[in-house]
Amino acid sequence: MTIRILLCLLFLVPVVEAAEEPSRGMAFEVYIRLEHGMTEGDLLLRAGKPDHRSNDNIREGLKTFYYYPTSANPHLTTITLRSGRIVNIERMRRSQ
Repeated sequence: MTIRILLCLLFLVPVVEAAEEPSRGMAFEVYIRLEHGMTEGDLLLRAGKPDHRSNDNIREGLKTFYYYPTSANPHLTTITLRSGRIVNIERMRRSQ
């Protein structure tokens, strides 16, 4: 009986979504130390977790990491990896 009550209460409790984390961006000092061919592990060690990540083509191992602009760092940094290595680095200033 108590299990049924607990299950009913569980389904009645509204689901609370995790709060969206604020953008962390990427400091210029980190950006200038990134290189083509660098591993994903080295990227994450230097730059930290990206603000957004997409798997562009799983078969070819393409991923894109996005570091969004912040008030302290008004640049969008986009890093593309193929098979765990950096193949493209782009940095664009946020339009005002």
